[in-house]
Amino acid sequence: MEANVFIKIDYKKDRPNPSQLFEAMSLYISAYEQFGQILAKSIDVKQEFKFHLEDIQISSIKAKLIQSPSIIHDFFINRVASAGSKLFEQLLETDETETEEQVDQLAANIEETLINDGLGNEIDSHIDRKALSHMLGTVSKANNLILKDEIVEFGSPSYSQNINTKWRFAGDLSTMFLGLKETIIAKDYLYVKIAINEGKQLWTFKSSKMNKTFTARILVKDWIKNYQSGLIPPIGPKDTLLAEFSYDLYKPYDKRKTAEVRNVKIISIEDIVRGGSDEQFEIPA
Repeated sequence: MEANVFIKIDYKKDRPNPSQLFEAMSLYISAYEQFGQILAKSIDVKQEFKFHLEDIQISSIKAKLIQSPSIIHDFFINRVASAGSKLFEQLLETDETETEEQVDQLAANIEETLINDGLGNEIDSHIDRKALSHMLGTVSKANNLILKDEIVEFGSPSYSQNINTKWRFAGDLSTMFLGLKETIIAKDYLYVKIAINEGKQLWTFKSSKMNKTFTARILVKDWIKNYQSGLIPPIGPKDTLLAEFSYDLYKPYDKRKTAEVRNVKIISIEDIVRGGSDEQFEIPA
């Protein structure tokens, strides 16, 4: 059977604001296209999803996925429909999703569906939680336009699921899944990769223990003035600065990604160690 993913709205014949139907359909289409891209990215498959309006009847409007056998494989299309049905089945159990934990659970269940369908066995399939939360926000906007007793259906001939049109996404998309930021004050021996002999530009430092090269602004004005005026001898490639500094340690919500050091500021410089030092600070995990 040819894969056929569709979105269908059964609406009231005498409903007010009929233009909202097309707005709702546009949002549902956008959400399903987003969902397809999320799944494709999760299993490292390059796919493009586009829907077109297939049919308008009395009390019904339907959109269908534009597909080309050379571009979108039927097996993958059916998996999108299967995972979509699983997602919307979960939303039947609640009328609101708000927290990162709730979105994370939805994503974990989709990942399990991919594994059960044979798509996630060979690779580490991972659903982008932030992208999924935006997709859910789009579905919520569409649901706002659907009247009581109107029915929205997603799926394919093999997998289909009615939408809980009472469900809403109440999370703050601007703050969800941004990761954690911790401001740390540390002391370390830093190699100087690029020193600034004039002006207030950022210096570049390296810490072999942290295995990090980063730029930083030196806030010790007297030290900068003395260095740039020649009162402090130039710092060589084997010299280190024993410095106290602050930085923001950004930990992405995706634990597969490494933490990043940002916004480094040199607070004080205690000494210049000519020839380097083996005593260095280790970045927190």
